Amino acid sequence: MQAPAPTGFPAPVQYKSPKGYEGLEERVPLRGLRRAIANQMVASHLYTVRTLSVDEADLTELVELRARLKAEAERQGVKLSYLPFIFKAIARALKKFPSLNSSMDEARQEIVLKKYYNIGMAVATDAGLVVPVLKDVDRKSVLELAAEVNELAEKARTGKLSPEDMSGSTFSVTNIGSIGALFSFPIINVPDAAILGVHSIQKRPVVMENDEIKVRHMMYLSLSFDHRLVDGAEAAMFCKEVIRLLQKPDLLLLEAI
Repeated sequence: MQAPAPTGFPAPVQYKSPKGYEGLEERVPLRGLRRAIANQMVASHLYTVRTLSVDEADLTELVELRARLKAEAERQGVKLSYLPFIFKAIARALKKFPSLNSSMDEARQEIVLKKYYNIGMAVATDAGLVVPVLKDVDRKSVLELAAEVNELAEKARTGKLSPEDMSGSTFSVTNIGSIGALFSFPIINVPDAAILGVHSIQKRPVVMENDEIKVRHMMYLSLSFDHRLVDGAEAAMFCKEVIRLLQKPDLLLLEAI
């Protein structure tokens, strides 16, 4: 039976097999994780005013820093990716731009400004997209975050995430670059106010301040945000702050800036 359309929305388009091709179709029930993903995507589309802000970061210094720290991290049993640095930069930036760390309480028509920083990490699995959450990112070191990223990613791939592992996010990140994508328009993980897409790090020629052309490690950032909660100028300034921290990654190893 087809579910009724929400009040004020037209009924969903009813699918009908093309005549003569019925035997060449396979039908898979929409249920379980795939149904949950579909419902979350529909909710994001219907209940946010999704807007995109795009910028790019010169990650040359971060690439060099990770290369220097990678061996030491491995000696401590931790695989060090770029994500812990990105999460740390985001948590710092969210403190300066709190509207990005908010939610809309639709029932009470209130904006909820959160003083905790839990970052959802979108992970593609064979069963579908899941979003485990790293809690209290602002209180953890880069190495602690790296270990947690690896643990949650493994639990996601093996289907061992608990409901607690996937609840309580205040902001989300989707690492499209891990599969080679250049650019994306991420879907907000409601009830978060925003999600940041991070993309492939690619070597590109860049004109420096002294007009010298150098090869740098560049990455696009695409911030998708709910325009009801976040103004465009604040979204752009948030991205600039994340970029500032990623371009001077030594700052992320300090307790305060």
